Amino acid sequence: MGKNKAVTIMLSMVVAIGLVGAAGYFGFQYFSPKTEASEPTAEELDKLMVETEEIITNPADKSVFVKIKFKIQTDNKDAKKELEKRLFQVNNLIIYEISNMKTEQLSGQKGLISLENTLKTEINKVMQDGKVVRVYTTQKIIQ
Repeated sequence: MGKNKAVTIMLSMVVAIGLVGAAGYFGFQYFSPKTEASEPTAEELDKLMVETEEIITNPADKSVFVKIKFKIQTDNKDAKKELEKRLFQVNNLIIYEISNMKTEQLSGQKGLISLENTLKTEINKVMQDGKVVRVYTTQKIIQ
């Protein structure tokens, strides 16, 4: 009778360890951060990009002029079509944002990254058929 009790305890422990392991595995799979989908190919990316016209405006300190141009990545083709129709609004947003910045903010990488992120957020507020994934600065001249 002592042996049966020991076998029962051992079997119970093996089953319990298995259940804890399985729960840990599935919990890790469920709660672990999801990896992003792979980057689109250059050809796929080209189908989602909208280029702004060259914009010339002055920043807040008004001592110089900025010539700037962007490429904006959308998340789907419908969003691209909508964004092409909203380019006048995008240009307006760009001018507003730059007019609130000082020249030194536009001269550094941190300022440009901040401008790109702000533009992404502001453009997404007006979008209805998709969203902007990223804004790329493709030209910037300060004179």
